[in-house]
Amino acid sequence: MNIIQDFLFKRKAKDIIGEPPWDYYFLQNLPEKEYPKYLAKLFYLNTGEKLPLSHAVIDKKKCKTFNQKLQWLKLHGVTDLMRDCTDKVKVRDFVKKKIGEEYLKPVLQIIPNESKETVCCHCEQTNDHLMSAWQSTDIINDTLDCRDTQNEVVSRLRFPKFQFRENWVLAEYNDRESNAVSTYFDQIDFDKLPNAFVLKCNHGSKWQYIIKNKNEFISNKRLFELIKRNITGWLEQEYWVWGGFELQYKGIKPKILIEPLFRKDININADEIFVYCFNGCPMHIVYMCNYKGITALYDKKFNFTENIFANSDFISNIQCSRIIRFAVYLSTKLSTDFNFVRVDWLIYDNKLFFEELTFTPYSGFRKLNKKENDLKLGKLFKL
Repeated sequence: MNIIQDFLFKRKAKDIIGEPPWDYYFLQNLPEKEYPKYLAKLFYLNTGEKLPLSHAVIDKKKCKTFNQKLQWLKLHGVTDLMRDCTDKVKVRDFVKKKIGEEYLKPVLQIIPNESKETVCCHCEQTNDHLMSAWQSTDIINDTLDCRDTQNEVVSRLRFPKFQFRENWVLAEYNDRESNAVSTYFDQIDFDKLPNAFVLKCNHGSKWQYIIKNKNEFISNKRLFELIKRNITGWLEQEYWVWGGFELQYKGIKPKILIEPLFRKDININADEIFVYCFNGCPMHIVYMCNYKGITALYDKKFNFTENIFANSDFISNIQCSRIIRFAVYLSTKLSTDFNFVRVDWLIYDNKLFFEELTFTPYSGFRKLNKKENDLKLGKLFKL
């Protein structure tokens, strides 16, 4: 779909279902019985497809495509284990039990640290390496914000009136009195942090900042206060409202999680592996070589396969390495408890590190390049 066709579709969609009336507080206070109706509108705005509804719920029997089944999963299939594994702090315990803690990234700080998670007070190796690799005033990077459109496939019509406000100052939306989470940012011990690190919230997706130079970040008062307000705003909100009814995020107790920044080049993300697992069986593997700016996609037998996603470029001349195969092996162990999950990995210094478990990638709004591919993945997805 080119730009003109996309514009015409969006205008037609609004004519059909009307201008969406919702904002954050409207959805937050929406009765749960209304969720399917509004999710159906959101699904149509993003994909151009209708969501099968029956008696005000999503009809599981009529969900045939991969994206349709993800919508059912969001509203009707979320379990307590899924919610715990969506929490970026609690999922660490799950990974430890399944495959061992050697695949977890070190934790610099957790606020508040109620789980008594062991943290490393400093990360000298990471600090020294990044100091020698980068000296610049470009000290933070808002990961995948609204200006980074090259690799972000989520439709711009997720929330037409308020799109991408979650990447900016959100504290202005919160008119409640101060609560405990308002003090979390002030509890960060910056003296014990390395020069570069990742500052994120445990209860959302892409709610994070990459700090590339701690001293310049702290000395820039205006920027420091902006980031503080943003993070406090995120802590005071629930991501499921912004994320398109991804109810696995609902009810997660918000925390601040600080991790080392694993990058050889501070401006380029480390290589990533995404393993799509259906009922405990890895079926599709996406390898992103960010340093070279190229991507490859494999099937369950590690053969090159065609790109199934719309608006994305994949190449097929990267051999499937041993580390990719090992990530798939570990993903099998991590996915056995779920009918679908995408297991995300990061490669740093030729080592494999667990990133997260993603139960509803792109909130189920990412278009596939062919209808048969959407149906093919849907057949693998047993609800």
